[in-house]
Amino acid sequence: MILYVTKETFDRYKLKLPEDMLSPITKTISQKVIEHESGDRLLEWGGKLFYFDRRKCLQIVNFASKLTLILVDIKADDLIGLGNTFAHYLFALYDGNNKMQKILNKHFELHPAMCFSRLHDRSIIATLNHTQISYLEDGYRLYDYISNGILHTVDLNRAINRDWIFTEKKNKKTDYFVSGERFEKLMKERYK
Repeated sequence: MILYVTKETFDRYKLKLPEDMLSPITKTISQKVIEHESGDRLLEWGGKLFYFDRRKCLQIVNFASKLTLILVDIKADDLIGLGNTFAHYLFALYDGNNKMQKILNKHFELHPAMCFSRLHDRSIIATLNHTQISYLEDGYRLYDYISNGILHTVDLNRAINRDWIFTEKKNKKTDYFVSGERFEKLMKERYK
């Protein structure tokens, strides 16, 4: 999977493009991932940094379905295991859905690596900005998910993907959809 991030995110986390990586193994893996998965919108994700309570957070959105994940308190050292964190939230989102659990297992088996690149897709940038302002209220919405001093990020991710209506323009018509349902539909079509 490819995580395309905004310029600010790229700079704040001091990320490197595959061709700038020092490790030849990491460089080769990243280049292969970009070569094989670029253009497959189901495998492409956009990411943007935002802050909550002075902590770095990431909003990540899938290009094909607009499935959105909110990751809180992500430090530079956490980026090494970001793929695992990512998988954790996807499995939690479809907890109790045995078919999707099997599909996600297959998906991560076929696409085990995640690499970073710069985000240039204007539609995804607009989605990230709109979600940050309208749904996340520039991070203030996260306070709604604190109970007994604990931020319940799984509940936040379930809510944004089950309750929030996303839009997409196709042929001058606006399509309204729930991202969690669209992601499930696209994954089921892919892994029949």
